Amino acid sequence: MKQVSFKVQVYISLAVLVCVFVIGQFFKTGLVQNIGWIVIGLLFLINPVWPKSADWRNHDELKKGIRIGSVLVIIVFGFWVRYGV
Repeated sequence: MKQVSFKVQVYISLAVLVCVFVIGQFFKTGLVQNIGWIVIGLLFLINPVWPKSADWRNHDELKKGIRIGSVLVIIVFGFWVRYGV
């Protein structure tokens, strides 16, 4: 299976954020936004990609850093921040 590029993955993340914002506003609940951040974190956790400008670095360190960042996104924006409460 071909890996999705960084640019496409950022566009997918932006589309997810817009969709969960609209759904959250429509149903008047903030929990949907937390679920959206968890989905985005899982997206980068499963498929760690980086921009081409950082491609000169060690790829193992880049993967580890992106996975750590995605876990932080899941913890902070998915579980810790309470949107709409």
